[in-house]
Amino acid sequence: AFSSRTRRAKRGSCRGSSSMASVPSMSAPSVPHDLPARARLDRPGPFRGRASSRGAPGHRSGRSASFAPARAARQTACLASSTDGMNIAEKFLSGGGLRKMVLSDDEQKQLLGAVARHLRVLQEIPDFLPHLRVDKDAVEVRLSKVCDGRGVFATRAIPAHTLVTLYPATNEVSLCANAAKGVTHVWRADDYEKPEPKYAMFNGNAYFGDGCLRIEASPSDSKIQPGFLGHLVNDSLMPPCDANDIEYAQKYLVQTTNDTNCHAVPFPSGAVFVAASRDLKKDEELLMSYTFGFDAEFMRGVNKDPEIKKQMLTNAFAADMKVASVKMEQLTAETMKRNAAVEILSRELLVDAAEP
Repeated sequence: AFSSRTRRAKRGSCRGSSSMASVPSMSAPSVPHDLPARARLDRPGPFRGRASSRGAPGHRSGRSASFAPARAARQTACLASSTDGMNIAEKFLSGGGLRKMVLSDDEQKQLLGAVARHLRVLQEIPDFLPHLRVDKDAVEVRLSKVCDGRGVFATRAIPAHTLVTLYPATNEVSLCANAAKGVTHVWRADDYEKPEPKYAMFNGNAYFGDGCLRIEASPSDSKIQPGFLGHLVNDSLMPPCDANDIEYAQKYLVQTTNDTNCHAVPFPSGAVFVAASRDLKKDEELLMSYTFGFDAEFMRGVNKDPEIKKQMLTNAFAADMKVASVKMEQLTAETMKRNAAVEILSRELLVDAAEP
């Protein structure tokens, strides 16, 4: 009841507000016809980074949402035979993702490697961004107006549902498709730095189940790259951390729902885009709701106390949560619909990244 399609953990004490307007219609630009149907990658070099497997409990952090097992039904031998000759990404996409199929530990590791390679290649070859309808010059980093630190601002007027930036996978990518088994597959950059849970993002696309794909941006300023600024987008109010302060939790829910002007869009390829929720004005700061999942301690407090959970599931609080949830679902669905060609291309790029 308290998760969003893309759950995130972020940073900073934030304050401020803006108004939420209705979403106008717009026509999406088309993908160039000369783009190859498969768009195979001329890779800039060997895939950098390393992969490993480790127990899920050790991978969780105090300020990031915990992993949940993906719901999966075992497939028949008929399906297995139909995927012969496919690489792991093709199997994953044709099988409906981790909610509908079971992958072996080795296959999960292969899938993680493909996703990590795909995300890193996007940053190594930024020429792909225009084909993914991301204008890297549409937003830039400035000092935030709602909190101490940096924020992301529009450099021009931006129509609703425009894909404005991506979330970078510059530090770590991890996949936990079966938390009950206790194994998390992890890819880390060669120049991996001490983890910052506040820079973590969960891809909530149904293909990855419930919170099993986690991408983490590097905390280093030297790795800030135009087109990949998702980790620097702020919330207008600090998410609650004390489960006993129901009044503040409700205040946060109402304000963040009203103030948000952009939202995360998780793709089946593993990429997470940030899109405008409404028309943005030039020089407007991008604001995104972090949701209750921002603070793991808050969620643990809610889940262990039946009385607190009861208060959050009744009366006005429940209504506010439902409004917030439906709003995000509708925004994400509409953005995905308007950018269907981008989703197709991102799938193809994932398949290419899975090639030996």
